[in-house]
Amino acid sequence: MASKTDQTVFDDDDQLSDYMTDMRAQDTRQVSEPSAAREIIDTFRAATDVSPWASLDRSEVADRLHALIDNPRAIHQGQLNLCGPAALICIWASRDPVAFANYATQLFDNGAGDIGSLVITPSQELLNQDYAQMRAKMSGDVTEQADWMVLGALRNTTNVFWQGEWVGDPAQELAGLTRPEELASWLEATGIYSSVRNQGNWVTPAGIPQATSVVMAEGTDVALLIHINLINAAKKNREIDHTFLLNQFPNHYVVALNEIMVDIRTKDVSLSVWTWGEDELNLVVPMQDFVDNYYGAIVARLS
Repeated sequence: MASKTDQTVFDDDDQLSDYMTDMRAQDTRQVSEPSAAREIIDTFRAATDVSPWASLDRSEVADRLHALIDNPRAIHQGQLNLCGPAALICIWASRDPVAFANYATQLFDNGAGDIGSLVITPSQELLNQDYAQMRAKMSGDVTEQADWMVLGALRNTTNVFWQGEWVGDPAQELAGLTRPEELASWLEATGIYSSVRNQGNWVTPAGIPQATSVVMAEGTDVALLIHINLINAAKKNREIDHTFLLNQFPNHYVVALNEIMVDIRTKDVSLSVWTWGEDELNLVVPMQDFVDNYYGAIVARLS
């Protein structure tokens, strides 16, 4: 981290503070051009073919895809238990906007699309779902049509037998779950990374040494596996889940925006993350709450 900071000129403390809380925003490395992605979406908008997605609107999807190319952090899972797919799209669309635009537009037009080597083929049941009916169940925190489509198709295609089939309903908690090895495999499938390391653990907290060993070098993308109690502890609302068994396992992914830092004086852990479509969430977590609720990271480095 020190070498990158030394190479950057900061005019004032505010600029340095912005860098330290959102190092990822300073890393603008991409493997394709957003302008080319916008052209793909414009061509898609002008088409008149009937989509296999029975209840989605081409113009509305196109508008939203433009917004996601402009700001991949806007991807919004809302009340859907799709934080794993959301983390993937947030990371991937920011690095390879053309591939994301192709995936989303082909998915709408053909009912199938590619995330690199991973062929996404949602079931007919998902394609036939009534989006408006699903939207009504979201009670305020609404997932947009395009987001519902690109996230849901990925989850639906890759569900395993013991989860059940995810078919777009926000009430489907288990069916929306993503295991760390899955997220790692999705990142590998994109084909843009030279290495993807799965350091997530579904059972055992990962500890402070693992957390502070993750370096946000240029071209690095990091998803953190946590229990939501970590965020609740930082917000001090203390809505801590004490449900036996459920509080023993991670239940959320966030995207790291800076390196995790420990203040040995205050015994706090500081980190900045993306989650739930929020551009930046700065957290200061009591050390024990962090240790209890941090389950590791998936670290991907660009080729």
